[in-house]
Amino acid sequence: MAARVLCILYLLEEAKRRDELEKRRQSRRIRNLRQISSHRDYVLNFRLTRDLISALEGDLVPLLPPRVRRGGLSHHIKILCTLSFLATGSYQNIVGKSLFNYVSQPSASRAIRLIVNALNHPNIVKKYIRFPQNLNEREIKKQGFYNKFKMPGVIGCVDGTLVAMVRPKTNEDRYYCRKGYHARNVLIINDCDLNILHVDATFGGATHDSFIFNNTVIQHHLEQINNAGETAYLLGDSAYGQRSYLMTPCANPEPGSPEEYYNTVHSTARNSVERTIGILKGRFRCLLVHRVLHYDPEMVSKIVIACCVLHNICNRAGLPAFELPYNLQHEEIRLQSESHHVEPAASVGALEHGRACRRQLINILWRGRR
Repeated sequence: MAARVLCILYLLEEAKRRDELEKRRQSRRIRNLRQISSHRDYVLNFRLTRDLISALEGDLVPLLPPRVRRGGLSHHIKILCTLSFLATGSYQNIVGKSLFNYVSQPSASRAIRLIVNALNHPNIVKKYIRFPQNLNEREIKKQGFYNKFKMPGVIGCVDGTLVAMVRPKTNEDRYYCRKGYHARNVLIINDCDLNILHVDATFGGATHDSFIFNNTVIQHHLEQINNAGETAYLLGDSAYGQRSYLMTPCANPEPGSPEEYYNTVHSTARNSVERTIGILKGRFRCLLVHRVLHYDPEMVSKIVIACCVLHNICNRAGLPAFELPYNLQHEEIRLQSESHHVEPAASVGALEHGRACRRQLINILWRGRR
C-alpha cells in the first residue's frame, strides 16, 4: 500500500514538473515572437523605436552580467520589460503579465533593477547627459537660446520637480515634502532644445531648490567661469538667489518698465525647463507624482536618472512628445506647486554683484527690444 502511495506521489510530482517545464517553454516561445512590428507601436509601448532599442542594447550589453540559465530572459526582453515599466508607471505585476513581455513578477523586478543600474553606469550617463565643458560648447548653447528667445549669455535653465515615492524606512523627514507626501526633489538643467544637461536626484523632498543648486558641481563650475570673465548663466525662478551666473525674475516690476520687459523675455525662455520636465514625465509616467514609486530612495534616484538618459535619446532622435491628458496635467500641477518661493539668505556681496549683472542684462534687452 505504501509503495503504491509513493508511486502515485512520484507520478504527480513528475506531471507537475513537466507542466512547469512546458509552461516555461511556452513563455519563451511567446517572448520570442515579434508581436510588435510597426514604428508607431514600438514608440507607443516602449517610447523608443526598434532601431534605438537595438542601439541602446549595444550600449548596455557589455555592462550586463552573462545569462546564467539557458532558458532565462534575454537582455533584449529585460530592456523591453524595463522600458515598458518606465513608460507606463504600472506596477511590476502588470508589466510582468503584459503580452509584450510575458515574464513573471519576480523576473520583471530583477530585470528592471538590472537595466536601471546599467543605465546609471557612468559611461552611459556621460554619453547622454552632458553639461557644456568648454568655451565652444557653451557658445553653441548661448547661440541656441539667443536665436530662439533673443536672450544673450544663456546656456541653460534650471528648475526642480518632485518624484513621489513610498515612505522610506529610514530618515523619513528628509523626504517628506511640503505638499504632504514623500518624494525626491530632482534638479534639472536643460538647453534650448529641451535636452537635459544635468540632473541631480540625490536630495529628498524636504530640501529647498536653492539649497540643491548651491550644492551641485554646476554651481561651482559656473561661478569659476564668471569669475574668469566669461558671461554664462542659467535662468531660474524666484526660488533661487540672484547671482552673476543665475538670472531670476525682478519682483513687482512697474508696467511698461524695462524690468517688466525683462521678466517677459525671462519667463518665455525659462518656460523651456518646465516643458522639458513635462515631456520627461509624459514619456516616462512612472515619474508622475500620483504614480508613487514603490522603491527605496536610492533606487528612485536611479530610476529618475535612467528616465533622463532615455529622454535625451528620444529627444535627439526627434521622437514626438507624449502629451498628458488634462486630468493628469491638473493633478501634477496641483501636487507639484509650492508656495515658498522666497529668495534664500546669501552674502550681500554675491547678491549685489548678481543684481548688477541682472541690471546690465535688463539694459541690453531694453535697448535691443525692437
